[in-house]
Amino acid sequence: MDSMFKNRLEKNFNSHKKWAKRENVTAFRIYDKDIPEYSYSIDYYDGSIVVYEYERGKASLRYTEEYMKADKEQLEEVILAIKTLFEIDESKIFLKLRKRQKGLFQYERQDEKEVIKIVSEGDMKFKVNLSDYLDSGLFLDHRKTRQIVKKNATEKKVLNLFAYTGSVSIAAALGNAEYITTVDMSNTYLKWAEENFNLNKIPVSRHEFIRADIMSWLPTVSYRSKKYDFIFLDPPSFSNSKKMHESFDVQKDYIFLLNQCEKLLNSKGKILFSCNLRSFKIDKNIFTDKFDIEDLTKKTIPKDFRNERIHHAWMLTKKI
Repeated sequence: MDSMFKNRLEKNFNSHKKWAKRENVTAFRIYDKDIPEYSYSIDYYDGSIVVYEYERGKASLRYTEEYMKADKEQLEEVILAIKTLFEIDESKIFLKLRKRQKGLFQYERQDEKEVIKIVSEGDMKFKVNLSDYLDSGLFLDHRKTRQIVKKNATEKKVLNLFAYTGSVSIAAALGNAEYITTVDMSNTYLKWAEENFNLNKIPVSRHEFIRADIMSWLPTVSYRSKKYDFIFLDPPSFSNSKKMHESFDVQKDYIFLLNQCEKLLNSKGKILFSCNLRSFKIDKNIFTDKFDIEDLTKKTIPKDFRNERIHHAWMLTKKI
């Protein structure tokens, strides 16, 4: 008899694949902790599956061997359901453990298998690595966010900060941006971003790729008075990377970031500010004189994500 989990997974996939085919989306979430007893997130990547298992809290220290055995059996049930439903073997199933991150562990290489796929999102293509990092190189929860960037980028000078593998830069380029500056602290991810440009036949030479600690870099750009029409700002929640001069905390440092970005904006320029810290609070009163602020969170959560707190998003439009 099919399990409750397998039935839900099949129902979700059958529902999502219709709009995915219509919109040419080949990577999407098919299970998002739908059933409390099955605490997993599962993503579909064009025939391959990434399963995220969530680390238990401190209470897990009190779990008995019996509970641990039950967890193991449940995971085996989940893997079997995926293999049966999608008719694939375990070589196409990638298990990741989600836990509270320290520093930039989320972005660090964890393996060397190089299982690479090319996935589509409308007219955009992205390289993903399913095996070697906690995340694949493409944040699926920002699918709608990329479309908003694409619509706002036409003939604009665009700055993409904390750019990761450059998916937002791709959206801007295919939205006919005039010029794009892509900034990240990692050479690995900047190279990956350039590969995504090449994949989409976007001339790399027309745009700029900068490796920098953004907290240190932004003030130096402000002093040079370089201006942009649109800035995408999606910082990590926390970071104590050795590449940064000081530890980063988005709740503490977002005011500095937004004030520095405001200096780089042309009149009526926009900042799309996003973060995935669940407890994050923005104090709009601080920016009353500088920006009109619109909460875009609900508009940016894709239909395949049940978790409506997966990220926050605001559009800030410069007043002067």
